[in-house]
Amino acid sequence: MSKKKVLAVTGIRSEYDIVYPVLKTLRDHDDFSVKIAVCGAHLSTWHGRTVETIIQDGFEIADRIDSLFITDRLTQRAKAVGLLVGGLSQTVERENPDFLYVDGDREESLAAAIVGNYQQKLVVHAGGGDTVYGNADDPVRFAVSKLAHIHLPIIQQYAENIKNIGEEQFRIFTVGNPALDNIRQVPLVAEEVLRDFLQFDIQPGKYLVILKHPLSSEKESSGDQMKITLEACAEFCEKQQMKAIGIYPNTDPGAGEMLQIIDKYQDSPSIKFFKTLPRNIFINVLRQARCLVGNSSMGLVEAPFYKLPAVNVGHRQLGRINAGNVEFVEYNKEQITQAIEKASFDEAYRESLKDIQYYFGDGYTAEKIKDVLLSVNPDDKNWYIKRKLC
Repeated sequence: MSKKKVLAVTGIRSEYDIVYPVLKTLRDHDDFSVKIAVCGAHLSTWHGRTVETIIQDGFEIADRIDSLFITDRLTQRAKAVGLLVGGLSQTVERENPDFLYVDGDREESLAAAIVGNYQQKLVVHAGGGDTVYGNADDPVRFAVSKLAHIHLPIIQQYAENIKNIGEEQFRIFTVGNPALDNIRQVPLVAEEVLRDFLQFDIQPGKYLVILKHPLSSEKESSGDQMKITLEACAEFCEKQQMKAIGIYPNTDPGAGEMLQIIDKYQDSPSIKFFKTLPRNIFINVLRQARCLVGNSSMGLVEAPFYKLPAVNVGHRQLGRINAGNVEFVEYNKEQITQAIEKASFDEAYRESLKDIQYYFGDGYTAEKIKDVLLSVNPDDKNWYIKRKLC
């Protein structure tokens, strides 16, 4: 019996860390072969050239597709979709996979879903049905769901959203968030190992993590938004004698202005930014952090698994389920500082997070996805024929 061939598409570090445990589980199973088409920020030295991480993880790279335009213009992502459709169509024709595996709501997912439909390949979409207001990614996510053949939402509510846009029940499998598999599996790292790697004098529970991205509908304000956020974090850290570890924003329009603000903190005694961090270091940094600040989905989806309070600054992530660990604030230094102080020092609040209800999985999602794909026969034409909406 021949192996089922999986071609995954990834363009950015955060997405790869989510799909990594799934691809590793499939690769290690006798019934699958796995290759990865790498594109976008993975190939950019400016963003840490994280393709090297994929190579170190032992995956076979089927193709490298340049699709990242270093510009803040809104044409950036639309042009990237065009490049990816052209490149991936050649990759898919050559590799002839049974499954095209994509995650989330970025241009890589949309391009792969388009190619899969035109070239009769089963598109497996993880993370569908989620809702985020005020962002171009939200309609893209649902567009991918309409193009996809197999859906892997992380919670039942998102599964219902997929069903409500006309997708058939037999295609939908609620599996949880595979990023939690990483958290469960990565071993603890000693404090001195973290300090030596980061070259930054941090103490457990005495630092923040900053992870902030631009919002497409507020691109023009990205620089000012980062400026306000970092000023609040710097003032808080100085007052409380704490530190902050920051990670570069993603590649969306507006990121350039954010990076200009970040550059002004290169010599800051309290804040240090990194283009990217290895998975084991990043997870252990979060394990020992006092609070997460910014607007990453990590605050809502992964941080509750760490029992970590988060301060979401601005409107990015509005509409997503809040397990109770996230406080939303506007771009106001006083509001941001007060929220960080609550998250860091309100012991009653912090104690309540120990009993937080976690919605997004149990850390064993990769095995569930493996079982789903084992159950799918790629020769069954019913998977390819989408029901017509009434």
